[in-house]
Amino acid sequence: MPATYPVELPDVGYFARQVLCREGCPVRTDSGAYVQAIAEGRYEEAYIIARTPNPFASICGRVCAAPCEAKCRRGALDAAVSIRALKRFACEHYGVESDSFDLSRVYPQLRDPRRERLGAGRKVAVIGAGPAGLSCAHELALMGFAPTVFEAQNLSGGMLVLGVPEYRLPREIIRAEIAAIESLGVEIRLNSRLGRDFAFADLKTQGFEAVFLGIGAHKSRELAIEGVQLDGVLRAIDFLLNVNLGYKVSLGRKVVVIGGGNVAFDVARSVVRQTEKFAGMNEAELRTALHQAAAVLEELTTKDAEAPDEVRLALDVAREAIRKGVPEVHLYCLESLDEIPAAREEIEEAEKEGIRIHTRYGPKRIVGRDGKVTGIELIKADRVFDENRRFNPHFIDGSEEIVDADSVVLAIGQAPDLAWIRPEDNLKTTPRGTLQADPGTMATSRPDVFAGGDAAFGPRIIITAVAEGKRAARSISKFLTGRVPAEPQQARVTVYETSRYRMIPDYEKLVRRAPPTLALDRRIGIAEVEKNYPDPAARQQADRCLKCHVGPVFNGDSCILCGGCADVCPESCLRLVDVARLRGDEKLTAAFVARYGRVPAAGEQGAIIKDETRCIRCGLCAVRCPTGAITMERVELIPA
Repeated sequence: MPATYPVELPDVGYFARQVLCREGCPVRTDSGAYVQAIAEGRYEEAYIIARTPNPFASICGRVCAAPCEAKCRRGALDAAVSIRALKRFACEHYGVESDSFDLSRVYPQLRDPRRERLGAGRKVAVIGAGPAGLSCAHELALMGFAPTVFEAQNLSGGMLVLGVPEYRLPREIIRAEIAAIESLGVEIRLNSRLGRDFAFADLKTQGFEAVFLGIGAHKSRELAIEGVQLDGVLRAIDFLLNVNLGYKVSLGRKVVVIGGGNVAFDVARSVVRQTEKFAGMNEAELRTALHQAAAVLEELTTKDAEAPDEVRLALDVAREAIRKGVPEVHLYCLESLDEIPAAREEIEEAEKEGIRIHTRYGPKRIVGRDGKVTGIELIKADRVFDENRRFNPHFIDGSEEIVDADSVVLAIGQAPDLAWIRPEDNLKTTPRGTLQADPGTMATSRPDVFAGGDAAFGPRIIITAVAEGKRAARSISKFLTGRVPAEPQQARVTVYETSRYRMIPDYEKLVRRAPPTLALDRRIGIAEVEKNYPDPAARQQADRCLKCHVGPVFNGDSCILCGGCADVCPESCLRLVDVARLRGDEKLTAAFVARYGRVPAAGEQGAIIKDETRCIRCGLCAVRCPTGAITMERVELIPA
């Protein structure tokens, strides 16, 4: 029996779905559009595209896990476009860190005094000033509600500021993003912990008509092994909280970190920056040198400044101390290198910084003497997942070994603290210890309460928490007003003149280049490791984009089925087939009837089918077509 081909007739929705980076982003950022704007030098437009759906665009440009890149079609050719780093490039030109920042350029409706204020100033409480909570408040404020954010700590940002090390995310960027959200009328009350400073029931008496719970997961999960109570055993979240709040953490000279996620690598890389026991220097000398070095490095990485001779000497002393005295940091994880969930870039940077990674080990017990850690007993694993890909590690009997350590940091997971919930709050929790919430609406067991982020679904990446906060805001609007703001869209088709449509020469040969990074001997204190692309490099990286918004469109009335398009296609993504071998839904049958009056029999009609996963938008098929039946067109949905 001849092979058949499953096909879909393209409509506007079909073309929209081809922009895979946008489909992969939880807030549907049109990443391809801002990358293409950068390639063409339209930097302000690039920023507006990136910021419109995401109030933390400048932050995501530095620390997003970039699910858009995982979907990028260029990744099937060689390597994904550097979407996250290019977002940072656009943000540094026009984002909150630039002198050009103007939120009303992103949301023109803010300048219109007649704009509809759907919320009419109605009060909504948001618990938690992390990515989910602040995104919810941002969206509510844009709709005209009056959100008040309650934050337990003495600063806003949640795990952005308490969990992400400063060498990855400068605090001034976080403060600027939050200030932009506050400028919309969002009130933030610090040092206001739910269950300590106020009860959940108090919110109703204060006039709040709805509540969003975005309290995060700031409690480290426990590991049920012998010795976890010893002095020198730290939980990852507690460690990062203390480091990022400015408290001194004594670690000793050899530190073992247990875990393989991004948090584990954040801990390990932060440990490298925490030591005070450098060779050849006493504590006072070291503190002075590092203080001066950190201050100068921060200045040098933000301005084109010359350091005076005495400060250069301090820098030299600090660098030499780091070379000789960085503590021994080991990271042990169950997974193999291919299975480690941390980002590949994190692993590579950690290894460059001297962190020793040991795979396929699990902790068995922590050993100590006189109540203090002296080491950890580890056991080799020969499997982490079972045949059904479920987490089910299997350990090798007799493979135990004890590793000496002054401190052991456990980075094995996080959980929300829900001790504040009372029976009268009518809030249900899950067996995993999270708030019960509908992932589509963020609704909880109470109609006036919504929840998202880590507290509802476990540890999330930043952009997923942002998406859930935005989704909750729209559900709150519907709950309070019966309406959500309309987002009318219309189709826009741009037809390119075939003789002028060109990708840049050799675009398919351009290789992915990582952004520049700070030299290893300058990675101390809070000095930011990853830098921004310089202008020419950013545009070259943006030129790698395959422009998935654009594609060949075929006119069946003009096509003579000569096969020239299939012959010239460098990726072999076009094929001429018998119409009778096409397989589709009722739309395909209706199209046959509309065109031919019936479903054609074998051998009566021909068709061209296209494999979208292979097309690189080169346009050679359109150039080759002798009848002009193929045009390169940009089909997209835009705000009406």
